[in-house]
Amino acid sequence: MQSLERALTALGSKLLLTRVNPAAIQRQLQRERYTPAPPPDGHRVRVAVVQLEGRLFSRARDYVAHIYRLVHQAVSDGAQLVVFPEDTGNYPLAGLIPGLERIVSGGGQGSAAENVTSGQAPVLALFRLLAPAAQRVYSTTFATLARSFGAHILAGSTITRDAQGRVYKEAHLYSPDGRLRMTQRKTHLFPTEAVWGLSHDDTIQVVETPVGALAAPICMDHTYFEPIRVAWLQGAEIIIDPAADAARYNFWAQARGVWGRVQESPAYGVQACMVGHILGQEFGGRSGVYAPLALTPKGDGVLAQAATGDSEEVVIADLDLDAMRAYRRAHAPNWNLALYRKYIPAIYARAPGEAGQMTGRRVID
Repeated sequence: MQSLERALTALGSKLLLTRVNPAAIQRQLQRERYTPAPPPDGHRVRVAVVQLEGRLFSRARDYVAHIYRLVHQAVSDGAQLVVFPEDTGNYPLAGLIPGLERIVSGGGQGSAAENVTSGQAPVLALFRLLAPAAQRVYSTTFATLARSFGAHILAGSTITRDAQGRVYKEAHLYSPDGRLRMTQRKTHLFPTEAVWGLSHDDTIQVVETPVGALAAPICMDHTYFEPIRVAWLQGAEIIIDPAADAARYNFWAQARGVWGRVQESPAYGVQACMVGHILGQEFGGRSGVYAPLALTPKGDGVLAQAATGDSEEVVIADLDLDAMRAYRRAHAPNWNLALYRKYIPAIYARAPGEAGQMTGRRVID
């Protein structure tokens, strides 16, 4: 049965790929107008956070046109780093699958939202089917835009499928020459994603760029302090949170994420949220740019925020890298290494994994 499913998925993926033509995407984008992003000076960087309204696109060219307009708006406002939310490269492009609404709703047996959140809808199978075509549209679009605008773009996340059929959420950073500069797989799954059968990774990437040292753990990763501390210990100066919360915006729920993390591990925090409705699910969030309390004008840790938690907009903020570097030097942590060495390995070893067993954890001597 599994071999039949793999064969059908492979066939369906090939059929979807016939609807996607990278050369056509590039020709479409070559016809657009471009204003180059200001070159970074290593001291200050302007970031644009795209709060993306989730919607299904049945044609790749419509998706490409929409993403172009948002990046054009961001760079026209002087952005050198443009950030998109989680699922930018999969949920909107799920519209490429013919009859998706009917498949997800189970032929009328339940609502799309109920079937998706309960795991009744074949989400993992649909992601496996969609991944090659979605990744082709996503990567061609963002690589071309990064090169054409001369900007760094954290293109939110898309879905990827490995040779064993495992499906990951993966964030991509594109550099001004159009190269894929960094990939970051999600390390902590939302409970619904675990029900679907998605896979997680155990690596946190940090990359040095002309706009600062960047890291981009994805959404749920920011609920836990460890991934952000790992990024910070590797030198991350700007920690990006591409997010897609399947819930109405709630200030307190969102504050448990990147806002709190950059108070613990001093860095700039950039959160881009997916909003709107897709397949019966409501997405909400208030995108923003955050910093340690002392580096914000009102002392509240907020540099800029979206006006709403449910509509599309682009948020602009200036980051003073020199000020952050000076703050980090002046507030160096007073480590108690004897305490950590005494407790941390033993405590983590007692943490239950699936079926009460440890899974995917390593102790570093």
